[in-house]
Amino acid sequence: MSDQDPPAASGGTVAVDPVATCESEPAESNTMSKTNRSSTKNSKKKSIFLDRLFRPPLFVQTGELQSDKFGSPLHTHATDRSTFSPLYWTANGNIQDLVYNDLLRFILPTYSKTHWLKFGVVTTSQLLVMMWTFQQAFELEAAGLESQSKMWNALGVIEFIFLLGWIAYIYPTLKALKCDWMNPQITGRHRKPMHVSLGMYSTRRQAREGACQWDLPARPTLPNSNIWRLDSVSPNDKSWQFRLFQNVEQALAFMGKTVGDDGEGREENKWNPIVVPGNWMRQGYDKPIYTNMKYPWTCQPPIIPIKENPTGIYKRKVEIPAEWSVKDGSEYSIILQGVESACYVYWNGKEIGFSKDSRLPCEFDVTPLITRGTNELTVIVIRWSDGSYVEDQDHWWLAGLHRSVELVRRTPKADILQYFVHAKASGELDIQVYCRSPIQEKNQARFLTFALYEDGHVASDDSVGKNVWKAGPCLWEDMVHVAENVDSCSISARIAPIKQWTAETPYLYTLVISLAYDDPKEPRTVHAESCRVGFRTMSIENGQVHVNNRRITVCGVNRHEHDPDNGKVVSIQSMKRDVCLLKQNNFNSVRTSHYPTHSAFYRICDYYGLYVCDEANIETHGMKPMGRLAHCPGWEACFVSRITRLVQRDYNHASVIFWSMGNEAGRGRNFVKARRLVQQLDNSRPIVYESGGALAEGTGRTEITDVVCSMYPSVPRTVDLATRTDDDRPVILCEYSHAMGNSNGNINQYFHEFWSKDSPRLQGGFIWDMIDQGLRVPLNDKGDFYFAYGGDFGDTINDKQFCINGLFTPDRKPHPAVAEVKFLQQPVIFQPLEAYMDSKRLRVSVKGEKGQYDTCIRFVVLNRYTFKDLSNMVWSWQLISNRSEAPIRRNSFQVPSSGHGDVEVDLSSVVSRVIQLEKTRPVGGNSYYLNLRGRLKERTTWAAAGHLLIAQQFPLHFFFEQLEIPSKLTLSLPANAPILSTELTDSLATIFWREQTGKKVLAVFDTNTGALLSYCPQGDNVLEAPLVPNFTRAATDNDRGGMELILDFMFPFSGAKDLYHSVVGGSDFSYFSHWSFSGLSQNSPPNLICHSFVITEIMVGLQYTCLAECHVVHAVWGTILMDASIKYTVYANGQIKISQQISPRRVLRRLASFPRVGLSFQLVPSMFAIQYFGRGPGENYPDRKTSSEMGVYSTSPTEMGFMDYIVPTENGSRSDCEWVCFRSQSGDGVLVVADKNGFSLSALPYSASQLDHATHTYDLPPVENGTSRICVNIDHKIMGVGGDVSWYPTVYPEFLVSSTHTYEYSVLLRPLNKKDEAPLIARSV
Repeated sequence: MSDQDPPAASGGTVAVDPVATCESEPAESNTMSKTNRSSTKNSKKKSIFLDRLFRPPLFVQTGELQSDKFGSPLHTHATDRSTFSPLYWTANGNIQDLVYNDLLRFILPTYSKTHWLKFGVVTTSQLLVMMWTFQQAFELEAAGLESQSKMWNALGVIEFIFLLGWIAYIYPTLKALKCDWMNPQITGRHRKPMHVSLGMYSTRRQAREGACQWDLPARPTLPNSNIWRLDSVSPNDKSWQFRLFQNVEQALAFMGKTVGDDGEGREENKWNPIVVPGNWMRQGYDKPIYTNMKYPWTCQPPIIPIKENPTGIYKRKVEIPAEWSVKDGSEYSIILQGVESACYVYWNGKEIGFSKDSRLPCEFDVTPLITRGTNELTVIVIRWSDGSYVEDQDHWWLAGLHRSVELVRRTPKADILQYFVHAKASGELDIQVYCRSPIQEKNQARFLTFALYEDGHVASDDSVGKNVWKAGPCLWEDMVHVAENVDSCSISARIAPIKQWTAETPYLYTLVISLAYDDPKEPRTVHAESCRVGFRTMSIENGQVHVNNRRITVCGVNRHEHDPDNGKVVSIQSMKRDVCLLKQNNFNSVRTSHYPTHSAFYRICDYYGLYVCDEANIETHGMKPMGRLAHCPGWEACFVSRITRLVQRDYNHASVIFWSMGNEAGRGRNFVKARRLVQQLDNSRPIVYESGGALAEGTGRTEITDVVCSMYPSVPRTVDLATRTDDDRPVILCEYSHAMGNSNGNINQYFHEFWSKDSPRLQGGFIWDMIDQGLRVPLNDKGDFYFAYGGDFGDTINDKQFCINGLFTPDRKPHPAVAEVKFLQQPVIFQPLEAYMDSKRLRVSVKGEKGQYDTCIRFVVLNRYTFKDLSNMVWSWQLISNRSEAPIRRNSFQVPSSGHGDVEVDLSSVVSRVIQLEKTRPVGGNSYYLNLRGRLKERTTWAAAGHLLIAQQFPLHFFFEQLEIPSKLTLSLPANAPILSTELTDSLATIFWREQTGKKVLAVFDTNTGALLSYCPQGDNVLEAPLVPNFTRAATDNDRGGMELILDFMFPFSGAKDLYHSVVGGSDFSYFSHWSFSGLSQNSPPNLICHSFVITEIMVGLQYTCLAECHVVHAVWGTILMDASIKYTVYANGQIKISQQISPRRVLRRLASFPRVGLSFQLVPSMFAIQYFGRGPGENYPDRKTSSEMGVYSTSPTEMGFMDYIVPTENGSRSDCEWVCFRSQSGDGVLVVADKNGFSLSALPYSASQLDHATHTYDLPPVENGTSRICVNIDHKIMGVGGDVSWYPTVYPEFLVSSTHTYEYSVLLRPLNKKDEAPLIARSV
């Protein structure tokens, strides 16, 4: 049994009931793939014959409803290509998926029929075996073999007991299958048909104004008297009352007991106030549970926990407004916009319906039960239902009424039930309206009036009392007579001229559909509906997705609905903030992973301009294999209903460019059925679907997707998908670059391919994902808090921090990776002409100090916008050097508003200043960089004027002719330099300064370890911990991802990993497991043992060398891992040059990568003023530094790290540094200078051990600059962070630190006083 779903969507003029037609006999599909269009008639017949001949019996042909198509089909739909021939499946290596699914639905039943079949087969088999056993006993007794007969009788008794046990075990399951909430064939009961968001306006003006509201369908402050939102108006509102029960049976029994009873069950002190919308887990009841793939219960579909299934009862009094009549023929319905996961609805104690699907509205008629005055609404919300099996979507399981509850009045003549709008880029406008029929008042004419207005939505704030729309001219108006016995009508028009809608130019019009009765010359409006309309056409041409006949590149991200405080309750303001954040960071697309989002979100995307991949509420990630339910006939109604109802709700949104049938749910007949129905409902958009990731069931290349939408392919695999010759579909990655913690390495390589002209079918993808799904938990009364993840609420079945994988924190702070993504997606780039290039640097020629300057540099500007020019951008350049943080000069330049052609940057104004710098240049010379910037000229709906969108940096070289430049500046040893002396004890080697005032310690070395223990350039030791070679780091989430995680999911039993390791090897295991095994983790960092320490005087009293020959030893096993030769060269001016040679031994030859190779030490807290020359200003790593520009930056330990990673991790590195200085408030300090190779730098208030062992931010004590030691890493090499996925090692080879190479590097420590210029000295030593 299933509910009756909506009238037809705009795919035709006949009403389509997708659930009711599930069992209809199919017709052959009218859609043919592009490659088959040229086939002859005979070949077509042969293909159909072979398809039927070879179709396995598991494929029940589900067909296509016959209806006239509404709207034009896509130009090229790569659909239904050789759809179900076994030859196709075999060729793609996936026929086993379907065979497994068909067999497993009997071995592991998934709905009532197969459960009963299993019961019958097992019970019958046991009966037959038992009867045969007793027969054997009888025959043996007759033969006089009493002892053997007794043995067989005993065996028969055991079998009888086993049979009783089997029946006792299976009976609750079979009984439970009769429950609505455990029957997937029941998607709802008495649920009204799905429709687009209706405003139920009484006048056309109300409708026009309402169309420009974000929360159109129901809001008390709207100029609308027919929709009443029943939400709590404040956290202290006690309108809604709540009780929680242990399971559904208890809640239903309570409801039955209290109907019409004013006794104990109705006592008000048994109820507690609760906020609606809300999740009860965030209001003090039950506990949140997070899982990624696993189900929080035993996976035995459709059975869910019977005794432990928390069920809440919500109730509230509803006072019918005085102006609403219950006796004038008006119809009343209650709408629950979102309920997780199933619900029974009661009005005045009478059940009015039942529904599943947590992310789409359900509507029930309450007209027969509504009364004047006080009514009571009661909702029983069930946490787990069979629907939960298809909602395993890598987010928090949070039950409750998480979206609004609305009471809707439909006046007697308000006959508009549903309408669909198809506005094409050509200006063609097709509208289809479904009306109530027959009408209540006979012999009255009714008319539908259609009007299109160029209204403006002039404000992004829809607060009460603010004007948010501006009336515009009417562009078109028409009227249609609707007979009393007609339930639908359609109308078409061509509007010219028209402004097209795109994500870059989201131009919207207002469509008003009004219903009037009586005289058409003076119609009296009784019902009006409205929506914002964008004229936009989707097509697939030459294997490429086109919007308005132009190819687009998808710069997208996946987005879960998440609020750190309210769980799945996301406010309109939060939605707007999310969309604005995406626009500000150059995103143009969003995927509603993995369910339909709040209806207001689509209006916001329409307005601000984002392409939307609208996804159905289906995922069975924890199913093994994933397609068991997708292929089971008993689940057909569930799948079809969720997919088609999505289309029927969201059809009218211009922002929706793809329909997604769900995520990671395998494949099978149910998706095929749903796809064909969606094609009838809407043939103007491509249908996409990713069925199961990279390991099984389709990898985004199944025959039921119009776009190859694989998830997490590597860059080479992505290129292969886009260039293979056996597929002609576009390639858009539905998920890639897993943003878990410190991640998103390698992403620049993806964008190199996305923007490349060599792979035209490759059109971008959606990063996973936008928001860290942490839930805010208070720490104390002072306002301190932390973000919790799986397992933090006592939930024993969980996937820990796997929900913490967003580009933004839960409170929407950007991760450092956002800057990288923003740069790679930026819509404009500049390419210098070759004539202005010298090697990889720009070249500027200067002839004489006052001579001619050839200082103009020409660039080719490439506008990556598809539809937009650059008229709202202002452009500037700045020249910087390695000598100062402040730019040498800033100025503006002009770019053609078209965004195409050459641009010129004139640097003549900087020459005089550059000459001054060159006259004082140090021995290392000067470095110059040209930074180009593009900012918004005027405020937009999503960003303020001046917002930075485009940034690009170019290294620049000045070539001087006929200019006398003095010798390069060098720093010599002062004449009164102190004399050095040494002292050697059993374990220490000390180097002193001998001055007139006495002997002072300069440096102390540990002869047992070879470490520098103390460094006293200004008299006091600046080291809190020794300077030693360093090979470890705090593991990132990506470092911990490997085959062991996959094995834990696929084979959850002990010994699986050991067996895999012994058979296959450990190369696929995580980097962290390699480090732990090799003694290079923070759990057991290696020891440094010095076996030779020699001091040599090079220049008498002026220069000494200390050579330490060391072994790096496994802390547990004592195995020598590396040989380390450390040479310290100490100068009389206080400088110490540290040279190291690291030679790994063969024992490490199978190590995947060193975490790092370099030096670490800790400085005293006072040295917190940090300045460096390298990449910045934010965190960057070798595989994530494309956006980080070279420059001189000032920072501090608390600013240098990113401590908002919810799970503390390696962080804060800066790449390609030449030098760094640490100063105290007095100005004295220490300068660290790199050799020619540079280094990576981090200086944090926490040690690697602290970061590695912390699981939450509260594990790190709060610190302030100047109060905590400074943990410094100077890395010759550091491994990249990776990020293609977080469950498998994916750092690319060029970003690994090989364990078979010998590493040689050096750095120089130099004292600084207050007057020293670090940039100048760094290039002079």
